[in-house]
Parts: sequence; C-alpha cells; structure tokens
Amino acid sequence: MSYTKQRKYGLGDFFSNYMGNFGKLLIVNIMFCVPLAIFCGILAIIMMTRGVNIFEIFLLIPLMSPFFAGLINVCRKLTADGEFRTVKDFFEGIRDNWKFFAVNSVFLYILSVSIWASVNYFANNESNLQTVSYLVVMIITSVLFIFAELSAVVMAVSVELKAVEIVKNSFIMVLGGFTNHLKTFMSLLFTASLIYSVAALTGNAVVSFSIIGVLTVTIIPALIIYIIVYNSYQNIERIVIDPYLKNQKEEKLTQIQKEQEDKLTVEDLEPLSKGDPEEYVFFNGKTVKRKNIIKMIEVRKSKGEN
Repeated sequence: MSYTKQRKYGLGDFFSNYMGNFGKLLIVNIMFCVPLAIFCGILAIIMMTRGVNIFEIFLLIPLMSPFFAGLINVCRKLTADGEFRTVKDFFEGIRDNWKFFAVNSVFLYILSVSIWASVNYFANNESNLQTVSYLVVMIITSVLFIFAELSAVVMAVSVELKAVEIVKNSFIMVLGGFTNHLKTFMSLLFTASLIYSVAALTGNAVVSFSIIGVLTVTIIPALIIYIIVYNSYQNIERIVIDPYLKNQKEEKLTQIQKEQEDKLTVEDLEPLSKGDPEEYVFFNGKTVKRKNIIKMIEVRKSKGEN
C-alpha cells in the first residue's frame, strides 16, 4: 500500500512534504537548472549573432525532456512516499523514462507551436465569427491535451504501462480527474502571480530579472513540477494504481484458495458432499454449491486419490 493511502491529501500535507524536503529539492532544482542554463546560454549566443525565431526557442522542450523525467520522478517519490533520494532518483527518472519523454516532447513541441500560431492568427485578424470559432476550438483542444499531458507525464514514471495505455488512461483522467487538474491550474496561476508581483514591486528591470533568475535556480521548476505531480498522482492512484492493487490482491487470494483446495483429500471433502447438491455450503472461505464439492471428489477418485 502506498504512503498516500496513509494520509489525507490537502494543503497541510502538501506543504509538510515540501518544506520537510526543501533542502533536497533545492539540490534537485539546481541539477535541473544546469542543462537549462546551458541550452538558454546557447540560444542567447545565437540570438546575439543572428537572432532566433520562435520555433528554435520551443526546441527547449525536447532538449529538456529527459531532465523533466528526472524532476518528475523525484516529485512523484516525494508525493507517493514522503521522501526521495536526491541524486539517485533524479538520474533513475532520466534513465528509465527518457524514451517516453523524448517522444512526448515532440507532441508538446507541436502543441506549443500550434498554440502560438493560433494566438498569433487571432491577434492579427479581425474579430468575426470565423476567428472566434477558431479561437474557441483552439482553447478547448489545448485544454484537453494539456490536462491529458498533466496525467501522462506523471503516469509514465509511476506505473509500468505501454505508451498506448498511458495515453488512453491520461485522456480518461481529463474528466475523471478534472477537479485535481483545475486545482493544478489555479495553483500554478497563483504561483505565477506571486512571483510576478514580487519581481514587479522592485520597480527596477535588472533587479526584477535577478530575482526571477535566483528563484528559477533555487525554487521555481521543482515547485511547479511538485504542484503538477501532487494533484495528478491522486488521479493515477485512484483510477490506475488502486484497481491494479485490488486485482493483484484478488488474484493472490484466488491462488491461495486454489492451493488449499488442491491439498484437500477425498476424505476431507466427503463430509461436505452429503445433502442436496443444489444447497450452498461454506467452503475454503467462500460459498459454493454442494454439487461442486461432489465434482471435486469425482475428479480426485478418477485420479486414484483418496
């Protein structure tokens, strides 16, 4: 049984886990920001020499995808177990999930470019029925895919399923886990507003960028991912993990009962066979018709068992 089943989800639990592991999360956040700083530095150099377009900026998504796998794995461990191994869990997340995240990042890249193109189209065209309809379709489609994505990336590091099963279950959770996805959206909006407010209050662009830079290196990526994972994992546990564990338990119980039945001899079974064949009797932890006991005796006798 997972750690999450022994506690109640809520703000108290969220902050208790987060603050109790803040130092370790700080280290993981810095590890994540090292490749981020390298890729952003390369883009900055290219920008100063020839300039970059939006399609090149969005390449950060596939480039950073393996490191997102590591960070998500750490936050999943924190959510599920209340603790994690700083370096080991980060690199295990990369090693075990980089393929899924690489493929997934291609779809994320396409989605990001599509959203940017849609917003750009709407901004540069007059508001009419066609453009408004286009915007509505874009918003609905984007929300659908983003909500599915919130479950898919967490599910990939939480359970051993084929990619097709992960995608299928993630779309099921768009509706099945809508409340938690909404919590994620509102929490991220509040976090972004808070960070922007802190930076804007300085009234100085250099100081504001410096504050955002320090917060990015120390807090922001891990906090954002932890918010996403904490809410998404609840859906995964309820819809995927719990039914799987229940099925496993039932299969194990069935196996134990079968082994116990196989050990019973004809002499053990005969007292239960006397009476109406259609009558139910309690046998091996369950109720069965007496005629089933009679069949078991006949099978044993046909094999020459006593």
